[in-house]
Amino acid sequence: MQTETPFLVNVSNKSFSDYISSLAKTGKKNHRYAEKHNEDLTYGLITYNEEIVRFFMGLWQQQLIRGQKRNWGFGPEYVSYMNHKGCLDLFAAYRDDSTVLSIHFVERYENYVYCHPPLYDKETTNKRYMAKYMWFNLIKYYIDTPIDFIDFGAGNRGTWKDLVMNREKYYEKMKYKWLYVPQHVKDNPEDELDYIVEKNEQGRKLVLR
Repeated sequence: MQTETPFLVNVSNKSFSDYISSLAKTGKKNHRYAEKHNEDLTYGLITYNEEIVRFFMGLWQQQLIRGQKRNWGFGPEYVSYMNHKGCLDLFAAYRDDSTVLSIHFVERYENYVYCHPPLYDKETTNKRYMAKYMWFNLIKYYIDTPIDFIDFGAGNRGTWKDLVMNREKYYEKMKYKWLYVPQHVKDNPEDELDYIVEKNEQGRKLVLR
């Protein structure tokens, strides 16, 4: 069995407005901007569509991510497999004419969701803060559901508590992710718990070490 470090956003026992209020000023400002510049879009859970997934995964590989092109570690077939297993949620942001500007697929396990990055055309949506719009709406969707935690993924850096305690060490590589973590978590890392993700053929499970 493999283990990984989770990057957690707690979505249990709070409203979305409470969550936004818990963020640092930068997080609040980015949320306002993303909402204002995407008022023409609808966000929601959509029926699985392999053609759309294949298109956006291909598009993502052709774009520069932090200065270089990156290949997926899996193909669209894996995403379809996860959907067949019943543990995939597919979200989209789209216009009134049904034009899809972004998709976001995540893996859902009991009370825990593991996230892949939102996919979109970086050039045509540059001024929209599209990634932030998708992340904030994903968090909003899972608040007041059986899901307790959303995991952005953090590779292999110990437990969640280890990661928060050593935030400055990993800040640059994960800069955008910290935007979504409440200020009180960043100010009091010693209060976080030693969560870790166990990964096997059946999927992922968030556990305390």
